Amino acid sequence: MQILIAIIIFLELITYIIFIDVILSWLQLVWIRFRPKFIANIIDPLYSKVRKIIPTTFWPFDFTPIIIILLIIFIKWALFIVFPSLPFEINNLTH
Repeated sequence: MQILIAIIIFLELITYIIFIDVILSWLQLVWIRFRPKFIANIIDPLYSKVRKIIPTTFWPFDFTPIIIILLIIFIKWALFIVFPSLPFEINNLTH
């Protein structure tokens, strides 16, 4: 059960890192280019794998972060369906 909780926490961290990356990419609209290397090292391999499978750009928009977040949501949903006690275990950790 601890491994599943670690997987859920890892997926949550990846989600937060993706949100930070998206917000930092918006700064490029005002000519501020700032992207820490650790974020690029974590996110770019995920982005490249998704881009190999699915074309994710539509003009200036890149839908790769949305696709990855949807995949993470699906994985967490599947884990919660297969292991119904998992949400209660995670809730016990936070309280």
